[in-house]
Amino acid sequence: MKKIFILLLILFSFNCEDNLSNSIPAFQAIIDGEVDWIAQDFNATFQDNQLSIFGINQLGAINISISSPELGDFDFFGLSNHSAVFQDDQLQYSTENNFQGSIGFHREGILSITEYNTDSNYISGHFYFDAFDISGENTINVSQGVFYRVILSSANPD
Repeated sequence: MKKIFILLLILFSFNCEDNLSNSIPAFQAIIDGEVDWIAQDFNATFQDNQLSIFGINQLGAINISISSPELGDFDFFGLSNHSAVFQDDQLQYSTENNFQGSIGFHREGILSITEYNTDSNYISGHFYFDAFDISGENTINVSQGVFYRVILSSANPD
């Protein structure tokens, strides 16, 4: 019985694929359900009571701003002061482009901070968001976003 359990555990371990790239730290997401976006350069900063997590690659840039590096969920709904932006070579999509006149356009998304290590000064979590360009005619879906052990490049916010 013990051998079967160990065999199942080994098989399960090999079948569970970690979606993070092999590098640590990492910052990545899926764009419109089909394109893997993996940041080639990224950082996190806490300044003027705003946490900003920024990453860029050849497809575009993601910039997320929230009010705190503390553990928890930060939503992009309604009138929150949290925002997420995706900028490609043609358009800027933002959760701040809130089209209240249409039922189809609304802010949506959440960033969850799951780890904030003040000793090593890094932050981890996950996110998703839907964003619109300024006209409201174009939208982008950013899903399965992960930032893992990204160094927070400012002093502790205490």
